[in-house]
Amino acid sequence: MIFRRPAAGSLARRFALASAALATFALILTTASSWWLVTRQHGAAMHILSQKEVDFHAATMSSTLHAISSRLSEVASSSILAAGLVDSAGRETYITPYLNSMRQINGVPIQVLFTDFSGKEISGNGIAQFTDSDMRWLVRHINSGQRGADIIEGPNGPELIGVELLVYARTQTPEGALFYKILLRDLQPNDTARLTWGTAASAAARTRIPMVKVAVNSPPVFKHLNFHIVEPPGETSAADLAPQFATIFIIALGLAGTVLVLGSRLAVKLTRDLQKLEAFSRSVVSEGFSRQRAEPGRSTEIASLAGSINHMLDRLYEQHAELQREREKFLQLANTIPQLAWIANPDGRIHWYNDRWYEYTGTQPEQMEGLGWQSVHDPAMLPHVIERMQTSIDTGRPFQMTFPLRGADGEFRPFFTSAAPLRDGAGRIVQWFGTNTDVSQIERAERAVRESEERLREGLVAARMAVWDWDLGSGQLRFSANAADIFGIAAMANNAAWDAVHREDLPALRKAINRAVRERGHFDQVIRMVRSDTGVLIWVEVSGRIISNDRGNPQSMRGIMLDVTVRKQAEEALRIANRRKDEFLAMLAHELRNPLAPISTAAEILKMAHPDPERVRLTSEIITRQVDHMTSLIHDLLDVSRVTRGLVKLEREPVNIAEVISGAVEQVRPLIQSRKHMLRIGSQSEAAYVTGDRTRLVQIVSNLLNNAAKYTAEGGDIVIAVGLNAGSVDISVRDTGIGISPDLLPHVFELFTQAERSPDRSQGGLGLGLALVRSLVELHGGSVDVYSEGTDRGSLFTIRLPRLAVQDKLSTVKPEAAVGATRPMVALELMIVDDNVDAARSLAVLMEAEGHRVTVAHRADKALEAARRQPPQVFLLDIGLPEMDGYTLAAKLREMPETRAALLVAVTGYGRKEDREKSETAGFDYHIVKPATREEVVAILARGRREHKKYAS
Repeated sequence: MIFRRPAAGSLARRFALASAALATFALILTTASSWWLVTRQHGAAMHILSQKEVDFHAATMSSTLHAISSRLSEVASSSILAAGLVDSAGRETYITPYLNSMRQINGVPIQVLFTDFSGKEISGNGIAQFTDSDMRWLVRHINSGQRGADIIEGPNGPELIGVELLVYARTQTPEGALFYKILLRDLQPNDTARLTWGTAASAAARTRIPMVKVAVNSPPVFKHLNFHIVEPPGETSAADLAPQFATIFIIALGLAGTVLVLGSRLAVKLTRDLQKLEAFSRSVVSEGFSRQRAEPGRSTEIASLAGSINHMLDRLYEQHAELQREREKFLQLANTIPQLAWIANPDGRIHWYNDRWYEYTGTQPEQMEGLGWQSVHDPAMLPHVIERMQTSIDTGRPFQMTFPLRGADGEFRPFFTSAAPLRDGAGRIVQWFGTNTDVSQIERAERAVRESEERLREGLVAARMAVWDWDLGSGQLRFSANAADIFGIAAMANNAAWDAVHREDLPALRKAINRAVRERGHFDQVIRMVRSDTGVLIWVEVSGRIISNDRGNPQSMRGIMLDVTVRKQAEEALRIANRRKDEFLAMLAHELRNPLAPISTAAEILKMAHPDPERVRLTSEIITRQVDHMTSLIHDLLDVSRVTRGLVKLEREPVNIAEVISGAVEQVRPLIQSRKHMLRIGSQSEAAYVTGDRTRLVQIVSNLLNNAAKYTAEGGDIVIAVGLNAGSVDISVRDTGIGISPDLLPHVFELFTQAERSPDRSQGGLGLGLALVRSLVELHGGSVDVYSEGTDRGSLFTIRLPRLAVQDKLSTVKPEAAVGATRPMVALELMIVDDNVDAARSLAVLMEAEGHRVTVAHRADKALEAARRQPPQVFLLDIGLPEMDGYTLAAKLREMPETRAALLVAVTGYGRKEDREKSETAGFDYHIVKPATREEVVAILARGRREHKKYAS
């Protein structure tokens, strides 16, 4: 009815029907066109959004790959790994912690393995898992000498493996390798975007499905892998659009009737809905994405358009939310990495920092606004940092630099800073992403390595040790830098090295080396070498070990050389000293047995019944002479001990050399006369004085005269002369004796040195006299020399002493002390305490013969009991008593009222300076070294009686 009447109605109605039909057709056409345009715009928008997302993923992937390549190259060139190749003993202390710090690079897990030149593992970062095929790939690249990377199929999917070679200027081949592996799934951006490589990237480009594809700007080592990021654009299927098209068709039919019936009212209403939709569109543009959606309105066209817009907004909102989630993930990742991270605008103005930045610097976000980052930089380095950053911003190149940053504690620590530009599809920089890595531990480790290397070099120099490396193929020998100073060698060919070895040691060395090569082992040999620079012969200990290649064939030999010349000389000196010690002990035994024989015989004579007085007198003289001889030997030994230990103190005073010579001649005259020598003393033109100890100077000259008398045959000549110089006095002793052989001449002043003797040892002595002469002369600031033309040609000894000027002598002369008159000896009450019964009895007999009353005790406790009963005036105490020594006994006697003022005399075999000091501390008045002579004891008793008047009887 409705359709029929307008068709048969007036022209207005037909026009209305036509208008409605045209309006309906126009509306349908407009709706379809709008839908087509919206769909196209939606597809274009989705494609642009996908392109942006893929560009972002490609830039992120490029930054990650560059960071991996840069970091691994830096580690491979580190001195820490170089030191680890040669420091097999201590490298675990610093290489393992160093590699363990590399378990992630830019958040990507990485497996790292550090190997030697043969691919043998040295250390890893704790997560390294490499298969046998991986290791074979590594060995091929080490042998080729080229760094590289490849993608292989692993148990966990595709894997990116690569190697950085450790090549140094001193070698032609790699000395080690840094092997790494990354699972490609760890590099995938997300579930939608895919990382492709090689032919897979080309195949993705040829597929019928439209794909958004961007090539990854890879570093050179990964360039050949042809990395791409591929992602399909978002689309809306036809099935999703079918309900909308049906709705549009139905609404179009309804609109045709509505236009016919309602006319203008429908136009007004449609216009109102369009206005609302337009207002909604403006709000979306101005306010951004939200959950607000367009109202459908009352017209189908507007409702359809609103539905399409709402559908598009829903998709855009979801994509925006996804991008926001990805951004939050990125920021979360940036906040969890150990590095300080930041993002800057294309002009370099930083607008975001991660949490680690604020934690380390101790700053707040408002403090970092604008140029606030400059406040945590070292003022001295800041201008250079700004200059370098500005250069990178102007050129668009990545920025890398190490500089200090101040922490919250106020301390500056070094940070390695790396910043890379992120670009859009057109290559324009949209922002900069940078990280700051704390390298203070690395610098400390490198400093520790440098110090360790320096200590190693110092140790090699101090130990006179050098390291060598011998290429068995070429015969080239290489030495460490200190070899030139120690051995006079730096680098030489095979033949030259053999020529430097002493010809007598060459066969043994060749045999040891050949055996080491044959057994794939090592050798250790001590040889003599002739320095190529000086020609000096040195002793060298050589050690070496064979280095084999992968097939087990000897390739090179590496080892050390140690200069043991000093050790060899010391061994020889010890051998000579040991021989002299044995000779000295034999001489000492002989010299001690000689006097014991007549003493023993004399003792047997005294045991005979009723010996006549003359025989007793002769026997006593024999015993006295032999005891004096033994005492002289012991005194010589003690003198040598005191002089060599620096315990001799000189009583310095001006001394006339003429008096010294006179005293020495007087001491040696009996020996000279007994051997019928002719002694001549040269005359002096003027008096000569020196500053010294008169007794020791006499001892020096008498030792030379005694030596000349003993080693000159009977009837020989001995000449002593004095020569005067401006600042010195020369005393020379010349004889016509047995002379000195050239071999013995350099050693005559050493201890225990004597010429060859016949078994009868007619000259006697221990070889100590000349050693004493040199030591005492040097104590006086002088020197002594010897000259001999050889065996049986006599000898000449010359002493040179600093001369004292006459005016100095006159100004330092001390007046002679007055000699007190002696008083007659009176009888004293004496107690002798000695655990040696014979020594105590013999001393008691001697004291009784002097008229004293003597009590003898052999134990300290018995002596104390006897002293309480009848206190003696004088105690002669042995030090080495059993249970209670003489020092303790003396202290107890000083504590007793009865014996506090008694005269205490130590009679002991201990004669060192510290023994005398200990005696004085314990309370002794005098200290006598055994054997005590009658004269010593009588003199002490005389002095003690004068000092203690209460003892006079």
